[in-house]
Amino acid sequence: YLFWTEWGQTPCIGKAHLDGSEKVVLVSLGISWPNGISIDYEENKLYWCDARTDKIERIDLESGGNREIVLSGSNVDMFSVAVFGAYIYWSDR
Repeated sequence: YLFWTEWGQTPCIGKAHLDGSEKVVLVSLGISWPNGISIDYEENKLYWCDARTDKIERIDLESGGNREIVLSGSNVDMFSVAVFGAYIYWSDR
């Protein structure tokens, strides 16, 4: 799969096969500026950060369900996120 984030009038997080077929929107509500995404294959989770809501969230990789807030901050401009084992790393622009 190819995963992406989109800003604009209809921000979203989506996935599709590498040839562009079977495009699916996984998240379209409650996001504004979704930035870097990271995949945790061990836990089958997709993580992203949102520079406007100042949150790191995650969903189930396949279904897009079970959305959870992992971290919520203030006065940060989250730009990217990476997951390695039990650790989450992020950058602040």
